[in-house]
Amino acid sequence: MLSASSDCLVTKVVFAALVISGNLAGAERLRVEVRETGGWSRPAYPCTLTLDRPSEPRPLRFRLLDESSRPIVVQADGEELGKTTRWRLAFPLSLEPRQRRVLILEVGVDVTPSPKRRRGHVLETADGSLKVINAPYLTWTIPSRVGPCLQSLEFGGHEHLEGPTAKLVLKTRSGQSLSVGGPKAPAWKAVRRGPLAVTLLGRQKILAGKSTPIVNRVELDFPVSRSWVRMDWQLDDPDDRIAEVRLEVDLNLDTSTSAAPNLVDFGAGTWVYSRLRSGQVAVLEAERPGVGPPDSAPAWRVSRGTAKTLRPFVVSDPVRPVRAEGWVHLMDRKRCLALAVDGFGRERLESIQATAEGGIRVRRVFGSQKRPATHNKSLRCWLHFVGFPPQQSAATSPRHMQTPPAVRVLR
Repeated sequence: MLSASSDCLVTKVVFAALVISGNLAGAERLRVEVRETGGWSRPAYPCTLTLDRPSEPRPLRFRLLDESSRPIVVQADGEELGKTTRWRLAFPLSLEPRQRRVLILEVGVDVTPSPKRRRGHVLETADGSLKVINAPYLTWTIPSRVGPCLQSLEFGGHEHLEGPTAKLVLKTRSGQSLSVGGPKAPAWKAVRRGPLAVTLLGRQKILAGKSTPIVNRVELDFPVSRSWVRMDWQLDDPDDRIAEVRLEVDLNLDTSTSAAPNLVDFGAGTWVYSRLRSGQVAVLEAERPGVGPPDSAPAWRVSRGTAKTLRPFVVSDPVRPVRAEGWVHLMDRKRCLALAVDGFGRERLESIQATAEGGIRVRRVFGSQKRPATHNKSLRCWLHFVGFPPQQSAATSPRHMQTPPAVRVLR
């Protein structure tokens, strides 16, 4: 028989082993699936898993393991939502095209956490603005209050924006134009704070007449190792008063000249490219007919000219249209913005307009609903700022952003 002292020693050894492995009693052990959806090779790609858990007096810890039980770097940020805490777990993962990987996530207050990234994004407040800094590579500047989302991006030795910009505009069915923001708009709330990711959340109610206020929820996500921001705009519109939404971005491009015109590319059903001389405009539009299956590809066209004299440049096959991808490159000989729209063409009318002077306008028009099936309307865009030419500086197509890996907990 073991002595009492031997019993105590065995207990301590077992307890120590459990602590080292992160498997103390009460800890969850979850299987997390990460699936590559776009057919791309993705080295060290930024991924996010969101978990809601009951709030605890002591914060939860997270340990993420690969298929060989090796720990993966994780950033865990908790947002208190009453009796629940919403955890956002950021981690990098390398994926082959169409690859499916299954990881193990250990969750508990006494779990030995995954290692953290030492350097990366830092969120600071300076001169009344927010700054996301990844020294010495880039510095984002964001106005402190919800409204125009971006003030500045210093990257690659150039200023890429004419801020304040990335304005969010609503238009009601009666024709009234409203803007998110204003002097009484609330401040951004940081729900993730680097070094792997910084995420800012803004909420604002906007009155449109005497009906229920329109609740706007805007999320800006800045992943490390990328010079892009993902913008998610969601509206709660129970009375179906909002007819369309727009995102307006102004770039800091050089003046377009005959010797060096600014250039535009569109991801339509095929790749469409053109030069834009001073005063010229190009527009990609996708229009869904009022009849037909909802999953059918809407007709699309690219038009070019001036704002008053646009003419068709490329149009889709009227019999068998291919769905437009819904992205744009707009560039001078130094800078380029790759902007991609999620779900382009799913609503009644969608468009991306680019001007020679550096203006980009994303427009989404909603069909009228007598009995709305859902109150929610949304616009999600990725804005990737790179050097010229994008084929060298960005290395991939904007479709890379539009088809992120799918991350979920397996049941």
